[in-house]
Parts: sequence; C-alpha cells; structure tokens
Amino acid sequence: MNYSEFEAADFAGDASFRAWVLEGTNAAFWESWIPAHPEKETVLQDARALVLALRFRTNEISREEMEAVKGNIDQLLDEPVIKKNNGRPRRQWYYAIAAAAALLLFAGIRYISQRETPIENTFVQTGFGETKTVQLPDGSIVQLNANSSISYPRKWTKENVRAVTLNGEAYFNVSKSPAGLHPKFRVLMPQVTIEVKGTAFNVYHRHDQVKVLLEEGKIVVNDSLDMKPGDMMYFAPGEHHRLQADPAMLTAWKQRRLLFRDTPLINVAQQLEDIYGYRIQFRNKKTEGLLFTGSGPADDPAVLLKAMATVHQLRMKQNNSVIIFE
Repeated sequence: MNYSEFEAADFAGDASFRAWVLEGTNAAFWESWIPAHPEKETVLQDARALVLALRFRTNEISREEMEAVKGNIDQLLDEPVIKKNNGRPRRQWYYAIAAAAALLLFAGIRYISQRETPIENTFVQTGFGETKTVQLPDGSIVQLNANSSISYPRKWTKENVRAVTLNGEAYFNVSKSPAGLHPKFRVLMPQVTIEVKGTAFNVYHRHDQVKVLLEEGKIVVNDSLDMKPGDMMYFAPGEHHRLQADPAMLTAWKQRRLLFRDTPLINVAQQLEDIYGYRIQFRNKKTEGLLFTGSGPADDPAVLLKAMATVHQLRMKQNNSVIIFE
C-alpha cells in the first residue's frame, strides 16, 4: 500500500493506522514510516484527530460511511480559511471533524456514553523454540510458530468484525460464519490485512515482510487481492508479488520440522535466529550466499547447524546463543 499518496481521510479509514492510534499496535511500522515522510506531518496530525473524534463508534465504519465523511471533509477544506482574532489562520480541519462526526450520528451510528468502555484483549505469545495451539472465541484454531504472538478482543460480538493481530508466524483454520458472530474474519498486520471466509492458510510476518500461503477456502488481501487455494504471495513495503516456493517449506514447522531447499545460508541463519534466538555470524561474507538443502527436527536445531557446517566444510563455534561459522 502506497501511504505516500494518502490524504488525512485515507489514513483515518486505514485499519493499520486506526489500530496504531487507538490501540498502539503496529507501532514499529508507523514510528519508522513517519520520520521518513516529514511532508506528511500535518496530514497525519489531522488524520489522528479524526480517528480520535470517531473513536466512540461501537461497530465497523463501512466504505460508504467513510466516503461520505471524506466528501464532507473535502467540501469544508475547500472553503476560505477563517482567521482568529489575532489574525492567524485557523485550520478548517477541526470544523471538518465536527461535521463528520455529526454526519455519522445523523446516519444512525450509535455512540457509547461520554466514557469509552475499554476493550479487553487476549494476548498469546510463544518463546524461542516453542509452538502453541490457540482456540479463538469463535472456535477457529490458530497454531503459533516460535517467537510469535497474536492478540484479539476477549469478547466477540455480532456487531464487530472478528479480528486477530499477528506478529511472527501462524497457521489459521477459520470457522465460517459462526452463529451469533460477525461473518467477517480479519488478520491484521502493518500494510497487510487479510479478510477470511472459512479458510486454512499460513501467514509469515517478520522483518517488514509478509508471506501468505492459502491451502483451502478464499481470502482477500488489502480489500483488493483475491487468493485461491495453492496461491502464495509476498508483501513488503511498497511491493507485492506471487511467491515461487515449495508450500511444504512454509508449513513444515507445523510438523515440527525445519525444511530448506536451495536456500542461501544467510536466510537459513535468519530463520534460526527468529525461531531460537540465536545470533549467527559468518566470518567470510561469501559464505552467506552458499546454498543449503536439508531438514531436521525443530526440537533439535543442533542437527541442522551441524549439517550446515558439514555440507560446506565450515568450522562452527558456539558460545551460548552466539554461533560463528568460519
């Protein structure tokens, strides 16, 4: 998603930006993106003000409602600038916020009382080398890979979209339209939102990269990209493309296996660091590009480390979590 072209109303309608403003999630992405785009400072301040003005919504803002809000805002911002008594211009944005909120209220949107009822979230995390299976309130099953986490509202309702925020890697088996709950299910990450309909899929989200493998069912990514069973997609800031890879390599962790095929050693090392907390170094930079094919039990990563050294005739030194290949 190209945020550099967004205006305030676009940011206010973006799920990732709203989650950052209201819940503090996705902080790593936004706290790095904002300093890199100083030209958007005023736009982001306005967008934040709008999100906070509408924070008392108890159900999801529809596309039609947000378009109406944008139109109202654009009309007001096109009006002549009003000056305060001291002669300094007063920004029209605050009038736009008030009018937008009034528009939503007029449309029949229910607000809660003056005090916002806090949403209780459940947070589940795995440590290095640990996996965990979690059952969500709707009966959906999530298998968390090592060094990963999910968070979601403790209580799910018919009015609110079922949503899970993911960091790390997980395999989802989602219940289709459970009775008494919202039919939509979403997985939230910075820049990538996956909408699910009774589906089994794997999601990898680390280092600003997202890899999605759909095994069965249907998902829609960022409200525009449809995926079919067998599809694999790669997302990074400013780009996305279909991924040419063996699906078994992306889901081997579910069977507690590590599987690599023609993978550069530097990428193998990165995965081992993510899963086990190692710090792996190569004395010779040329070694990082050597290809490795092999597998080993996830419960005993030492088997794979020794195989890496043996295949390429490297010496391996280990001091606690620090591993050096020479």
